[in-house]
Amino acid sequence: MNIKTELNKTAGRLPDKTALVYGDRKITFKDLKERTFKLASQIIASSIKKGDKVFVYLPNIPEFVEIYLATTSIGVICVPIDFRTFGDELRDIIIDSDARMIFTTVEMLKAIKGAGDKYPAVEKIVLIGDGEKAPDIDYEQFLSGGYPKEPDVDISEEDEALYLYTSGSTGRPRGVILQYRHLDLFPKTLHEIIPEYNTEDTVMAVILPMSHITGPILVNNQLMFGNSLVIFESWRPDTVWKTVEREKVELFNSVPPIMQMMLADPKLESYDLSSLKYVSMMGMSVPKKLMEEYRRRIPHLKVIQGYGLTETSPLLTLLPLKYADEKMGSIGKVVEGVKMKFVDKDGNEVKKGELGEIVVSGPQVMKGYYKQPEETAKYLKDGWFYTGDLGRIDEDGFVYHLGRSSEIVITGGLNVFPAEVENTLLGHENIMETSVFGVPDEKRGEVLAAAVVKRQGADLTDKEVTKYCREKIADYKVPKMVKFIDALPLVGPGKVDKKTLTESFV
Repeated sequence: MNIKTELNKTAGRLPDKTALVYGDRKITFKDLKERTFKLASQIIASSIKKGDKVFVYLPNIPEFVEIYLATTSIGVICVPIDFRTFGDELRDIIIDSDARMIFTTVEMLKAIKGAGDKYPAVEKIVLIGDGEKAPDIDYEQFLSGGYPKEPDVDISEEDEALYLYTSGSTGRPRGVILQYRHLDLFPKTLHEIIPEYNTEDTVMAVILPMSHITGPILVNNQLMFGNSLVIFESWRPDTVWKTVEREKVELFNSVPPIMQMMLADPKLESYDLSSLKYVSMMGMSVPKKLMEEYRRRIPHLKVIQGYGLTETSPLLTLLPLKYADEKMGSIGKVVEGVKMKFVDKDGNEVKKGELGEIVVSGPQVMKGYYKQPEETAKYLKDGWFYTGDLGRIDEDGFVYHLGRSSEIVITGGLNVFPAEVENTLLGHENIMETSVFGVPDEKRGEVLAAAVVKRQGADLTDKEVTKYCREKIADYKVPKMVKFIDALPLVGPGKVDKKTLTESFV
């Protein structure tokens, strides 16, 4: 995908159509193009050239879209980072990325300065919002000085477009390198599977942090098909549902913790959600109970799963809408262009239906990890990407995700998949959320522990939890330790911080 060409084309075809919605703000494709190209010209005027890196530290706001489009229109590598990143991790990523320019808000600049005062490569900081900006640069003033002309920069499909930082196995964040050839894979895949809901008349929404791969892929999609994109202002259930009602949102994707929180809105049935066609839950192991509850509460809604990683740009599987009920719980079928196999711990392919690590190849796979050749070699072998996720495929070609290989709990010599126990626990009417993991034990090596979030006002004891499990699953899978907490700690969208939970049980 050539970003500037697609933006020019769509703005020429649909100049007055709303491209972005954020609260009361609405930006047309014509205005988005003009602002993007002005910003691009100003970045070039700042001596930032093709191949340089620009760091983007923002919440979900329209300016994120403008900056992403401006940088990728001129071959500058966009490095967005989650707005909840702080301290040493924030400092280390800024330095590791070699970013020469930073875009952030007045408020979030405090986190950058609080993390450190030495960023060797950074030459300029551009700030969004009101407040004291000196000696930094005001975003609107910076943008207004530019020229709304399409940038004259040659871009190849093999050029690097994005560095997306994810948690690393060594504890050091890894910068996933995506190239321009990766940018049109999501739009094409989505359109092939749900063409009726991916047109210029579609209203999509984004609730997950746009700094993750969610933002770029949804912006790429709207460039290609001309749909409107609604940016939710917050994760508050009432804000989300009111926005869906007001803007006639038709589809969005999210992760189980957020979807569970939204389902808990006591006024859910009072909103007009007739426009909402489907929701895709993109978490690894989505509780089937949660999906069933959505179908019960919003009967016309199709709830499906998809699966992918930042390293695979991202979609590897997606469940076609016609199988939404029949194959609920499956992460779908392998999408076009992807080759997938399931291997044992020795790398040998297992038989169909058997459990194995999910290994993939195809154009979706990243170029590698920035400045981390050892990590790249660890996960990319002979053209195959080893995901670290466990799954199986059935006779009909539907894939099922069973958790991370690193999360398997071996208790008394027996393997337990936390996702299986979590799904069992979520069947209890008084349990809203849970996370299951292993804690060290002298006799058994590990024992299962469960952190449980009760439904509001529910009366539940740890003995009742274990009794319920014994009636549903084998004894060795029953958590030996149960602790009630107010909310599950997260380290990213849909990713429970099991390390913190484990430490609280030891």
